[in-house]
Amino acid sequence: MTVSKAEAEEVEQCCWDLGAVSVTMMDDSGVDLLEPAPGETPLWESVSLSGLFEEDVDVQTVELKLRALGLQVHADTILDQDWERAWLARFRPMRFGERLWICPTGFRVDEPGAVVVDLDPGLAFGTGTHATTAMCLEWLDASIQGGEKLLDYGCGSGILTIAAVKLGAGTTTAIDNDPQAVTAARINAARNDIEQSVEVLDSKQRVTSDFDVVVANILAEPLVTLSRKVSGALKSGGLLVLSGIVESQVAWVSDAYTNVRFDEPLVRDGWVRLTGQKQK
Repeated sequence: MTVSKAEAEEVEQCCWDLGAVSVTMMDDSGVDLLEPAPGETPLWESVSLSGLFEEDVDVQTVELKLRALGLQVHADTILDQDWERAWLARFRPMRFGERLWICPTGFRVDEPGAVVVDLDPGLAFGTGTHATTAMCLEWLDASIQGGEKLLDYGCGSGILTIAAVKLGAGTTTAIDNDPQAVTAARINAARNDIEQSVEVLDSKQRVTSDFDVVVANILAEPLVTLSRKVSGALKSGGLLVLSGIVESQVAWVSDAYTNVRFDEPLVRDGWVRLTGQKQK
């Protein structure tokens, strides 16, 4: 169904009342909502709303109740299948920069000199498909020289941490406030046979302040809120990589890092990567 912002809550509740096992709302207006303010749950002006029901539901009753709200309803039957396999089938090996590849299960990369990260979509954000992750991976590919002490702040799946180690970084630490991300990063590090080279921490644990490189691919609000911690982990002259920022937020984020001199922002699909060097 396509519903207006004003109708969405009522229609969602109607779906739950009719026995839906899930309700999904997606943009149908073409207007991006990228980061809500704290405490807000914004919706697009026009919403594509889908309810998923068990196969024994009385479809006619569901349609009648929803049409009574003045809606046009389209119903489909979804055949059962191996959903994990279907999900993974969407992914193929992807190259970032000159030599770095992200490779899901069931594939191989035979390119000469390829640096391969074995990783599937899973518990935590970070598969390389999003512009923010891609821009950070490309930076790592171009910039890691070997032996750098690196911190991945907000590590998600651990994709940036693992890539850094495989590209030659030295002592590497990953940190996240989501227990699922911590678990995923540890699992993915073990899958890539680098668990001995990576320390994965939760956000309650302290990190040192002598990193050569700090990468933080999160969102603008936490980048600003955590700016003292993020920049504080970086040694003088160290390199900072920030992403998860939209174009309108660049000044807000960069102004929070008063001791970092930033390069020109890199923009892709409306998202921004900021790179800079901590000043003495």
